[in-house]
Amino acid sequence: MEMRRIQEMGGGTSLVSLPKKWVTHNGLKKGSIVTMEVLPNDYLILYPYRQETTEVKQIEIPYPAKYIKLLINKVTGAYLTGYGIIKIQGTTRISFEDRNQIKKAVRNLVGLEIIEEDASSMTTQFLLEPTTLTPEKIFRRMHLIARGMVRDSIDALAEKDKAQVKAVAERDEEIDRLYFLMVRLLRSAAQDLQLSSKYGLTPVDCLDYRVAANVLESIGDSAVSIANSVDKLPASSLSKKMGEMLKQVAVSLEEMQETAVKAFLTKNADEGRLVVNRYSEVSAIVEDLTKQVLDLPSTFGASILSIASAMEKISQCNIDIADLATTMYPMIS
Repeated sequence: MEMRRIQEMGGGTSLVSLPKKWVTHNGLKKGSIVTMEVLPNDYLILYPYRQETTEVKQIEIPYPAKYIKLLINKVTGAYLTGYGIIKIQGTTRISFEDRNQIKKAVRNLVGLEIIEEDASSMTTQFLLEPTTLTPEKIFRRMHLIARGMVRDSIDALAEKDKAQVKAVAERDEEIDRLYFLMVRLLRSAAQDLQLSSKYGLTPVDCLDYRVAANVLESIGDSAVSIANSVDKLPASSLSKKMGEMLKQVAVSLEEMQETAVKAFLTKNADEGRLVVNRYSEVSAIVEDLTKQVLDLPSTFGASILSIASAMEKISQCNIDIADLATTMYPMIS
């Protein structure tokens, strides 16, 4: 680390000299242009001015792999680490089965499209412009999907609506796709100060978004778990009281998540503390719900306990999101 003293010229202009090694390394000289950006945390970024380049990061993945899942894992990894062009190059013809699995994997990665294909190779390219997307937009979209999944899964359970189960599962796949896109953008921003500046994010913000998005993805998984219980419980297993309690939980969890997300995005501690009140409401209802298990056959009772556990996990997830705005856990311990 170097420390340099600020000097002043006439008119109040402040000056600071640049390290000679940095100037030489970047080929700068008198008259060269540098770019300066001020981050929200009062850091100043200074870097040489460069004309925007259309160069795209590329990677080639060999085929065949020992296992097709290993190859797909490499494709996903390349996507998450920001490669713009991912080419699968075979030494042999790509089999019909493997080709279908690769295409299915590509469809799960937002913005990645197959642009070239022949018998022994497949080339995919990320076609979205990163600056047109923002982590906040993606996060809000994930939030809306997850919130709807929780509400619909519990309603499906209370009303024994099996048609909703499949819809909830399909939306979980959409959340997974958005989560992968979020990780890609955040990793790119963490490595590119110009991109993170355009997003208005600090390194800590990138970390918080990664954690919060992962929590939303967990909420989606719990919603699917609740929806899958519809087939395990016959209509006669849920009393009218239990159905009303489930709907009450659905409303509370929806409001709880809405408040938690608002607290996270605004970093508003007061909003975060409101989540604790909702948490207490949900916990009380879930506890009352588990007491109803005593009146049910053991097989059905186990399913109800599993549902109650999923609801408790969702409420804890909302606390996790609010905790990124202000410390929550000492308040609920």
